[in-house]
Amino acid sequence: MTTTTPSTPATTTTPAPVSHPTPAAPHGETALLPELLAEQARRTPDALALVEGGTAVTYRELAERSARLAHHLISLGLGPEDIVAVGMRRGAELVTTFLAVLKAGAVYLPLDLQNPAQRLALMTEDARPAALLTHTGSGAPAGSAVTVLLDEDATRARIAAAPSTDPTDTERVRPLHPDHPAYIIYTSGSTGRPKGVVVTHRPLAAYLDYARGTYPSAARTTLLHSSVAFDMTVTTLYAPLTSGGTIRIGSLEEPGPSPALLKVTPSHMALLATLPPEASPTEQLVVGGELLLSETVDAFRARHPRVTVLNEYGPTEATVGCCVHAVRPGDALPSGAVAIGRPTWTSELRVLDERLRPTDDGELYIAGGQLARGYLRRPALTAERFVADPYGPPGTRMYRTGDRVRRAPDGTLSFLGRLDGQVKIRGYRVELGEIESALLRHPAVSRAAVTIHRTGTGDTHLVAYVVPADAPAPAGDALKAHLADTLPDYMVPSAFLSLDTLPLNANGKLETDRLPAPDFAAVTTYQAPETPEQALLCDLFATFSGAAKAGLDDDFFGLGGTSLGAAQVANKARRQGIRIGLQDIADHRTVRRLSAALASH
Repeated sequence: MTTTTPSTPATTTTPAPVSHPTPAAPHGETALLPELLAEQARRTPDALALVEGGTAVTYRELAERSARLAHHLISLGLGPEDIVAVGMRRGAELVTTFLAVLKAGAVYLPLDLQNPAQRLALMTEDARPAALLTHTGSGAPAGSAVTVLLDEDATRARIAAAPSTDPTDTERVRPLHPDHPAYIIYTSGSTGRPKGVVVTHRPLAAYLDYARGTYPSAARTTLLHSSVAFDMTVTTLYAPLTSGGTIRIGSLEEPGPSPALLKVTPSHMALLATLPPEASPTEQLVVGGELLLSETVDAFRARHPRVTVLNEYGPTEATVGCCVHAVRPGDALPSGAVAIGRPTWTSELRVLDERLRPTDDGELYIAGGQLARGYLRRPALTAERFVADPYGPPGTRMYRTGDRVRRAPDGTLSFLGRLDGQVKIRGYRVELGEIESALLRHPAVSRAAVTIHRTGTGDTHLVAYVVPADAPAPAGDALKAHLADTLPDYMVPSAFLSLDTLPLNANGKLETDRLPAPDFAAVTTYQAPETPEQALLCDLFATFSGAAKAGLDDDFFGLGGTSLGAAQVANKARRQGIRIGLQDIADHRTVRRLSAALASH
């Protein structure tokens, strides 16, 4: 891609000011994550690092367990630039495994086993990992050069016999360099193919340096509750483990002591509103992944007036978070969207027009020290999104976000929307084009369009519009099942509408304002509940979705249910002795599947 250096305004000799970073940290470049972990273990060996149910792991134990596994990985020939897929349930052993991969110098690829098998297979086929670390019967996709079953007796014996001290560069397959990758996170792709973002140690260390300074509560307690295939968990994992904090592993709904720090999406905040006060943090609530409304923050602060809320913005390509806006106790908030704030001290945020000239209302470009390497084995896409930085030193890059922002006179940035077909659902990045591509793979669909529908409470629903190849049109349930084979649940639309043709303008572009609105309250087919438990869940589905009634096979979100409604369903069900959580409803969506999941426990 050729980038033209922009002309400077006639009245100045340099480009107009852009949003400058906070002054750099007074010390030099921070140590890499394996070194930081080792230093912390030496400082606080007997402090609790991880708590999961009745299991507690000290820093010494975590250091020794991860070191032994790291030596075992090195003995298998794994080291820097080698991708190691990790397919395990969220828990203390998963954290240990991540640390072991990092200590070996390799790069970990987290696999969320809740995702469809075909999608996991697509990711591993694309990544071509050198090894897979998993458990017997986990369902993690095969195909790696080496599969290590961590629960096998022989494997456990070899790991137990390995040294308990961290590997050195002389012991690793290759010395670890700051520009070697640390992890890969897959995000949605507009072409229908997910893409892997390769994050190296240098920007990871820079982000953690910032996070430890900005989120001092990480040195006390936090809760690891979300998918580790979502880079939101990088903050929750590594800020505490490099500052002496304790990570409790569990769900938001599980009873336990209040964390000092909690990181959530705005969708999670709806759940916090239905839970006891102990589920919320005592010091800092970090919110990221989606547009945050001041009304949502005010509702939280009414219950927790002493907690600071930090709106953290950052695409995966800029290593978790590159811009933060703090709402401290007593701060007044204007209505509408909360500002995304000002950059971290190693990031530079540029607001540019279509000719790469500075402006106060334009596309956001991210430069500085937190940029990822690029997309795994996608050089063309990397060159398209990571472009030459005309305002930085020669050879530096900036990431083109596709986000439209406005800069206030004091440099504070506000998010105004996307410039393309990307949206955020429950904190996850979703390319509408990927869903459309999956729909077009159905033999009965000739054309497809996917849009978003926002409710008055701010919840976002995906709506699919299809033009059938032949009459009759495929049923919504059939299309939903087709998509569920390859897409994660948050990318499956809540409603499917069949049209004779898609409304296009004279230039052949879709006119979204002419698309019919979905009727979420309509129930297409009704399957009566078969047990008292199912009857109660059906009643709760109807009550909190606004539908006239709900049957066994009706999708809660397809009925018009929201994340807040799902939290209310879970809360009411637990009071009646049915142990489900918000994530259970998000994963299973219908009473029939919920009931089956409960029966299997």
